Amino acid sequence: MDRDINSLYGNVFETMGGSPQNKVSKKDSNKINSYIPSDMSTEDQRSLSKLFEVNRLLKKELDETKRELEKTKQLLVKEKSKK
Repeated sequence: MDRDINSLYGNVFETMGGSPQNKVSKKDSNKINSYIPSDMSTEDQRSLSKLFEVNRLLKKELDETKRELEKTKQLLVKEKSKK
């Protein structure tokens, strides 16, 4: 059998449908980054939002404190090495 496979099946590697300009999907700029189940009351949603906000602030504060501690440790090491 000396048949050409492309003649039997056509060009399967050919792009089908759509214009070449639309190959990359555009991201939605109005994307919602949070999920709140519909069975939660408004008060629960508000409380949860406040909890998350306070948690973010505490994490930020902890990171700043860790950085300050590291700087202080480095200064201590420098002072000890001078003596």
